[in-house]
Parts: sequence; C-alpha cells; structure tokens
Amino acid sequence: MSLYKNFRKCVIGCLSIPLALLILVCPALDIAKIIIFNHTNGELKLYDIEYAYLSYSFLMVVVLFCCTICISRGFNNMAENSAKSLSCFLPFIWISVLVIYTISTRNELGEIPFFCPENYNYKSSTIRLACQIRAANIICVWSFTIYIMFFLIILLGLPSEKKPKVDKDYDQIEEVYSKEDKFNKFDKEDKKED
Repeated sequence: MSLYKNFRKCVIGCLSIPLALLILVCPALDIAKIIIFNHTNGELKLYDIEYAYLSYSFLMVVVLFCCTICISRGFNNMAENSAKSLSCFLPFIWISVLVIYTISTRNELGEIPFFCPENYNYKSSTIRLACQIRAANIICVWSFTIYIMFFLIILLGLPSEKKPKVDKDYDQIEEVYSKEDKFNKFDKEDKKED
C-alpha cells in the first residue's frame, strides 16, 4: 500500500472518531435539553425549531451511519460518491437550520448569560442545569458543523486512488506510477532475465 493511501486512511480515521462522538453527543444534548426544559414548570419554553433541529440531526446521524457502513463493507467508491452527492446540499441545509435554530433560541433563557456563571441568581437548580445543557448543546452543534465541513473537505479533496492518464497519441490508458514503482518494475524484469 502506498504512503499516500496510508496517509489518507490515517487522516480520515483520526477525524472519524471525534466526528462519531459529536454525531452522538449533539442529539443526546438536545434530547436532554428538551427533557430539562419540560421540567422547569413552564419557566423555560421550547420553540418549534427545537424539534425540526432534532429531526434533522437524526437524519444526519442516519446518513453518516450509512456511509460508514458502506466504507466498512468495502464499498469505498459508493460511500465516496454518496458523500460527494450529499456534500453538495446537506451542509448548506444543516447550516441554514443551525443559523435559524441559534437565532430563534438565543433569548430562550431570558437574561441568563450564555456560559451560566455560578454567581448568577437562578430561580432553581433546574434552570441552571438547563442553561448548562443549552450552552453545551450550542457549542457541540457548532463544533460538529465546523468539524463535518473540515472532514468533507479532506474526504473529497484527497482522491482515493491514482487516476489513469490518457495518452492522446495512441489512445491508450497508462497508469501513472511514481519513480519507485518504475524502478521496482525494472528490477523485477532484470531478475527474470538472469
């Protein structure tokens, strides 16, 4: 296996682990936020966008899970083609939903600061917990968005294999080899002649 293929697998593998964690953490935090907001006795209200965001985040989990299964089963080209197709529109829809979600929910805690300081006078410990879950949710969602964009750029920017070079004079396709591959080929031919 070439150094390039090893590098590509290493980069994608290293990015996949935190991405997989964020894929699971984002919906989990949103579910926790919905549950805790419902336990504040009406002091904190949920917006309808909350459920749209949650539905879309589950859709993202399913799509990325399917791509992962394709890659693990050896259907790298199918997964790569799917990722290329999905990367055309899914990130823009995701960012649109996320911007609308962030703007719509920016005042849902009223005057409570975003990072939920300890010295703030909360009405109850449930409100403080809701604030912390909301802050963690927003941070994870935007981290996921930045991370998935970075992952897609690397996945789509690094080709999976060497492309054949077309020789226009003879209309033949010849593989593009590195210098080491050419020398190894000549060495093998020399050994056969001996």
